[in-house]
Amino acid sequence: MNAPTHMMPGMPGMPPPIPMPGVVPPPPRIPKLPPPTEPCQTLYIRNLPETRALTALESALKALFSQFGEVVHIRLKRNISLRGQAFVTFKEVDSATKALKEVQGFPLSGKPMDIQYSRNRSDKAAELEGEEALQEHKRKRAEEKANRHKKPKDEKVDAAAVAAVYGPGYYYGAAMPEDMVPPNSILFVQNLPPETTEAVLAALFQQFQGFKEVRLVPGKSDIAFVEYESEMQAGVAKQSLNKFKITPEKEIKVTYAKK
Repeated sequence: MNAPTHMMPGMPGMPPPIPMPGVVPPPPRIPKLPPPTEPCQTLYIRNLPETRALTALESALKALFSQFGEVVHIRLKRNISLRGQAFVTFKEVDSATKALKEVQGFPLSGKPMDIQYSRNRSDKAAELEGEEALQEHKRKRAEEKANRHKKPKDEKVDAAAVAAVYGPGYYYGAAMPEDMVPPNSILFVQNLPPETTEAVLAALFQQFQGFKEVRLVPGKSDIAFVEYESEMQAGVAKQSLNKFKITPEKEIKVTYAKK
């Protein structure tokens, strides 16, 4: 029997997604605020499949995260503009911490999940401690909301703390390293000899399928952009020509262009 059409790879009853050979998953995002480093029972998850089948998505999340401990609540963002986000609350903080480390980047329906601790304690987590704790939690939340505009907008980032929780690949407040730029159809070429012409570069890169054009940068004789029809075709050229010696002294550097 075929699986229901609303089910996605990675969901219970469906095989896990098979990564394409040579395809590198996108690097972690650069968030607007530093991710929280204080462990809590609730995880905030983004980059989920933006599906209307929310019941199926909730079931998939429950099956996935229950492997790490008791899940007491899952809240999905239902607004169209906020789809692809969810909060998962565990009974124990240790379970949330283990899930964060183990599930970070897991491709649910082909989309790697971006997970961090929630900035705010959930009502469900407070409710586990009793009605009095829940009411105190709600009082503090209302107080914090009223005073939020008084807090400075800029937060100091403890880079070591962020790296300890999320790993060294979670870049906050810094330019993304060139080697971590996600694959796309445009290549960035550096370390070109000053005398390099558009014709010379075109002859070098057009030997690979999908070549479209070369774009030199006015006033910058050592860099250029090369565009292909697809990111896969660009990837082949990148892999073949990175560190290619265009002259005996000049080894060019080829990376994906930042967008």
